[in-house]
Amino acid sequence: MIDKLIETSLKKRVPTVLLALSIFCIGIWSWSNLKKEAYPDVGDTQVTVIALFPGKAALEVERQITLPLERELNSVPYVLTRRSKTIFGLSILQLIFEDGVTDFMARQLVLEKIGSTNLPEEADVNLAPLTGPVGEIYRYTIEAGEEWTSMDLRTLQDWVIVPSLRQISGVADVVNFGGLTKQYHIITSPNRIYRYNLTLQDVIDALQSNNRNTGGHTLIRGDQGFAVRGLGAIQNMDDIRNTVVASSGGTPIYIGNLASVEEYPKRPDGVFSYALRDPNSSKIRMRESGIQGLIAMRRGENPSEVVDRIKRKIEDINRKSLPEGVRLTATYDRSDLVQYTVRTISRTLFEGVSIVVLVLIFFIGSIRSALVVACTIPLSLLFAFTMMKITNIPANLLSLGAIDFGIIVDGAVVIVDNISRKYKEAKEEKRSGLSFKEMEEITIASTKEVGTEIFFSISIIILAYLPIFTFQRIEGRLFSPMAFTLAFAIFGSMFIALTLIPVLMTFLYRSKLEQSGNESLEWKNPVFQKIQSFYSDFLSIRLNAPGKVVALSLAFVVGIGTYSYFKLGTEFLPELDEGSINIRCFFPSGIALKSSEKYISIIRNKILKNEPVSSVLIQLGRNDEGTDPYGPNRMEILIGLKDYSTWKENISKRHLVERIKKELQETLPGTNFLFSQPILDNVTESVTGSVSDLAILINGEDLDALRNFGKEILSVISEIRGATESGIEQEGDQAQLTIAIDRKQAARYGINASEILDTMEAAIGGKKVGILYDQSRRFEIVVRYTNDFRSSIDSVQTLLITSPSGARIPLSELAKIDFKDGPTIIQRQDGKRQISVRTNIRGRDQGSFVAEAKQKVEEKIKIPEGIEIHWGGQFENLNRAALRLRFVIPLTLIAIFFILYALFRSPQLVFLAMSGIPISIGGGLLALFFRDMNFSVSAGVGFISLFGISTMTGVLFVSRLMHMLKKRGGKNLKTSVLDAAVIQFRPRIMTILLALLGLIPATIAKGIGSDVQRPLATVIVGGLTLEMLVTLIYLPSLFYFMERNKDIQ
Repeated sequence: MIDKLIETSLKKRVPTVLLALSIFCIGIWSWSNLKKEAYPDVGDTQVTVIALFPGKAALEVERQITLPLERELNSVPYVLTRRSKTIFGLSILQLIFEDGVTDFMARQLVLEKIGSTNLPEEADVNLAPLTGPVGEIYRYTIEAGEEWTSMDLRTLQDWVIVPSLRQISGVADVVNFGGLTKQYHIITSPNRIYRYNLTLQDVIDALQSNNRNTGGHTLIRGDQGFAVRGLGAIQNMDDIRNTVVASSGGTPIYIGNLASVEEYPKRPDGVFSYALRDPNSSKIRMRESGIQGLIAMRRGENPSEVVDRIKRKIEDINRKSLPEGVRLTATYDRSDLVQYTVRTISRTLFEGVSIVVLVLIFFIGSIRSALVVACTIPLSLLFAFTMMKITNIPANLLSLGAIDFGIIVDGAVVIVDNISRKYKEAKEEKRSGLSFKEMEEITIASTKEVGTEIFFSISIIILAYLPIFTFQRIEGRLFSPMAFTLAFAIFGSMFIALTLIPVLMTFLYRSKLEQSGNESLEWKNPVFQKIQSFYSDFLSIRLNAPGKVVALSLAFVVGIGTYSYFKLGTEFLPELDEGSINIRCFFPSGIALKSSEKYISIIRNKILKNEPVSSVLIQLGRNDEGTDPYGPNRMEILIGLKDYSTWKENISKRHLVERIKKELQETLPGTNFLFSQPILDNVTESVTGSVSDLAILINGEDLDALRNFGKEILSVISEIRGATESGIEQEGDQAQLTIAIDRKQAARYGINASEILDTMEAAIGGKKVGILYDQSRRFEIVVRYTNDFRSSIDSVQTLLITSPSGARIPLSELAKIDFKDGPTIIQRQDGKRQISVRTNIRGRDQGSFVAEAKQKVEEKIKIPEGIEIHWGGQFENLNRAALRLRFVIPLTLIAIFFILYALFRSPQLVFLAMSGIPISIGGGLLALFFRDMNFSVSAGVGFISLFGISTMTGVLFVSRLMHMLKKRGGKNLKTSVLDAAVIQFRPRIMTILLALLGLIPATIAKGIGSDVQRPLATVIVGGLTLEMLVTLIYLPSLFYFMERNKDIQ
């Protein structure tokens, strides 16, 4: 099959060239339309249920909302994990699904169960938008003059800006944070109501019964039908004031007689503040209470295209839809990270290509041959782009960042080297010019001679990536696209090498070969000739004692590999630098929003003192949509940074983080600060349920017992070297004012519990009684008492409840009013309550920290009955990947063995061809050790890549050796081994050098997006370097040692 492909390509040169041009053009189109992103969406398929239950304490929300939903959702199939968080007025339930379940299928399964759940009428239950942990791609704030109130801007946000942005294709949702929501408040007092002998419930009933439109079907008049509309809905504040509640002596009593009607802001659950540094000056624009929009991309969309649409839409809104003096300003733009990442990858790839071309010219000695080989690079890459487009694989720092052009050109190098050598031998043998037919025959024969070996070698490299294809969940979504992209590029390179490269060689060398002179086909590099001559002499001497060479080589490799292995730490992935900082700040539980709000300016000003900071965005509490289950004691700070190249201070981002952390801790001692990055936070929380490196999940039913046990674990964990920012994820109890109905006392007055609770709810918290429609805008109508009658314990105790007899009874006589502590947040997982002890790990690897923590917890703490603990965090992903690799890698090596056996038909030769694998592994371990890098999944992928590359060089040597032995009839074994090694010296050196040098830029890259590339590239470069230095002597010596006493046939 391979021989037929080679022969057909050379016989039909024009169609072959046209096919290559087609690959080029289609590849260009595919790249321009390829989805480009900074970081792959690694989140599991998940569905989040958001249930708003306004005004209710966490325990009530758990009892009436969370538990009923959990019971129904327990029967949803294909679920890996069920989590929930319950806080004041909000419950969020999250279901994580198995791989293979689509987003739409998962959402449908959940919706079916929600519809059958019996919940209170006032509960508002919805699914979170269809977005992923990396879906937040754009943030903006509304900038306006001081004459614009927060309520005015929020109204613009809700009814002008957000509806326009939600129309953008690819946008899943626009979430608002900050601002004051406009409501219409009917503010009354007991004195005003009782003056007319009415109750608060009378006011509520009047508003609810006087605010609706209706229909009377149609009225037929002649041949025409008229739709009948009854218009009774409230349209403005005058309609509210003129609503009749009752009449006294024929005189109507209006709402206006009983209460004042005002436009009033809804009590906020969160505050947003921002500060933006002008890039062209030192001026800082800020607003204490601002409004932010967070735009989430629909899962699976192209972030580059969606961000472009968002920018165009925002320009349109600024120009056409907003009043003068109001505009939207971007505060976070994912396209900046995408562009920076693409630039990092492009620079790395350009440097890699440049190195590859220079190496080719140095070794081949011919610019035209070097360019023939180099043309494999763009065509292979464009072929990969085409396949990525077909298979919907996005271009990101992992799928493109690890492409090694040295590996891509290896097949072409071998073919060009063999063809050039055959051209030279034929011309020297004939002593005159070659005809085109002779040149064509030589090209076909030369390509066929190595074509099968190249096919098998490339197949083995692709097969070596099989373990990566078996990765699951986060590691699978991270590295499978990279493996597919590499496989596409390598397959494309093999196809180009076997078809186009021989054709180009006949075109480029035709004129030179037809000349009858003795002009050399290529420049003879004197440096390389001396190196090759030295190698020949050195190997000849070493073959006199092959056993010693083999023993010393193995001892050296095993020694350095073992030493390096036990010195390495482990981690899931090196941290990706996003070019920004995310801080989570924890104040004491139970703190009021107004109290925690005063710390915003203190924290913001401290951060702004650092010159590299370009923006500070502060979110305190939660938004109205309920997507953030946090109370007013939780603050989240997003710090934007200037381009690293513009920093005036010569410090790293890590040092900047340490400085900001120290300043904040000195300013607010006792306050916990967690430092991370926005994408990393979202991904980690989505996958593990916690934003920390390590989370010890403690499950049970008794919150007090869980909390006490968590404190014991925290005391152990926080003392371990490397633990930082340790704490318990769930806040402590919050003080609650409980009003427990005395049913016997209420019965004496003939009052139902519901009457007491309804009056209490409306008077103190305010009760929503309807909607006022203003064109397309909707505003809630709320009834409440004035602040004097709801702001103190005394006013609550003296709240009057009207009995059926008309008597007015103080609330204190009908209920026990007391202060009690209750949970601020209730977290659950798989049907049980849960708290989590969290810690970040700095200054040591995660693997050794977790091992030590487990050992110390087991030694020092006894787990109480009814409590379970689970160790969660990033290391879970590493353990899962490692467990799968232990099973799949041996199967892959067995598969490689059988493929090579089909080629060589000899177990000894297969063993010889694969003998470079352990040497390259030793080199990879040594490289990680010298660079002080931990073993991670990224490094593991590098080791997997070494399997194929190392085997390829072994296959080339063994194939050449057997070809030579066959040619010589099996005689002169030592001479044949030496000649085969010398002949293969240049192609083997080139294939290894090109593969490792092509990745040198990736090993030292420091830009955004380079963090994950470095361990992978380091392993490959280290492994191939050691293999090149050792196997050039080791392989020939091993073969000669194995076969010297046998009769070679």
